[in-house]
Formats: sequence, C-alpha cells, structure tokens
Amino acid sequence: MGEQYGVSRHTVRHAFQDLVADGLVDRIPGRGTFVNEISKRGKYLRSIDTLEEMLTWVGTEMRVLNSIEIVEDAEAASRLALPSPKVASLAIVRLYEGTPLFVSYISLPPDIGRRLRESGLPSDGPGTVIGSVERLFSLPVAGASLDITAVSTPSRVSEVMGYEPGEAVLRVERLFYSNDGTPLEYANSYYNPKQNSYRIELRRWSPI
Repeated sequence: MGEQYGVSRHTVRHAFQDLVADGLVDRIPGRGTFVNEISKRGKYLRSIDTLEEMLTWVGTEMRVLNSIEIVEDAEAASRLALPSPKVASLAIVRLYEGTPLFVSYISLPPDIGRRLRESGLPSDGPGTVIGSVERLFSLPVAGASLDITAVSTPSRVSEVMGYEPGEAVLRVERLFYSNDGTPLEYANSYYNPKQNSYRIELRRWSPI
C-alpha cells in the first residue's frame, strides 16, 4: 500500500489504526485485518474525539421540521436552569445521504430562541442548532453531557423516522453548556439503530 499510494509504512500503519478506531475494520491476531459487518451494512460511522466534531456533524445535513416557538415545558426549563417553564422549542431531523439518522427535539432559553428566529436560523443544510447559537452569540460551547438509553419509539418520532410506535430506538439526552456552566441547549434525540453505531474507546490514565 505504501508503494501504491507513495506513502511511508508509518502512514499506512496510522491509517489502519484510524480504521480500527472508527470501527470499520477488525484486527484478528495471527489472521489479519478484515472489513467488518458494520462497514458492509453502510452505517454512518463517526469517531467523536472533540466537542467541535459534535458541533458540526460533518457529512450530514439538517432539515428543520418546525420553526422556533415559545412553549411551556417544565422539564426542559429545569434542565436549562430557567426561572420560568417557558422555553424556545423546535425539531430537526439529521440526514445522511438522504436517510434520516435521528430526529431531535431541542429546547433553548427563550431569548436565544427569539434571536435565532429573528436571524432566520437554523436553516436546512450543513451545521447544527448549537453551532448557530455559538456563532450568533459568540458564546463558546465549553462542554456537553450525554445520557444514552434504549426506549420505545414515541408516536411523534415514528412519523418522522418511518418506524412503528413501540419499536426500539436509541434516545440520547444531550445538554450543552458554556464556559461558566450556563446551559445553552437541551435536546432529546432519537437515533435509528439500523443506521447508527456507538463505539467508545477507553484508555487507562497515567500521570505525566
């Protein structure tokens, strides 16, 4: 491969390490490296190493299902640490090559939602809602917390994803926050398990 592509053995080795890390190939000691069944099924595979990658969703597109509305949602308001139950609410679907990967029901602080709506954001195409928030308000997103569970498909999700109500889906509850810990976006996303795979790699911490 090094001769074919004009690169060093180190570069080839590093490329294979990336393929293994992304879950595209499996290494079997004594036998070799093989394309696995996940790759053959054509799932969307993405290794998330930084917050920036979560803010962009490279290679996918966003379709806005409804414009931002101010509604009462006590649970979302609580997660956003708001003084009243009112939040700015919208829904989007994330597409990969025209296929829905997941649908997200997003809640924002009302003032942020109003500014986004006045600016005509978010819009269909590349990018994310939280990415629009970061650019419009110059508020660096410092971190995100995720809670992943398997649930039965809610009826509102089945209509978008083409699932039967009650069919199993992955729900990812996500909260983005700023440098001072202020919540910026709270979202419940429902992932198509036929198109998504989660893979986590852990390393033992060692002091410098």
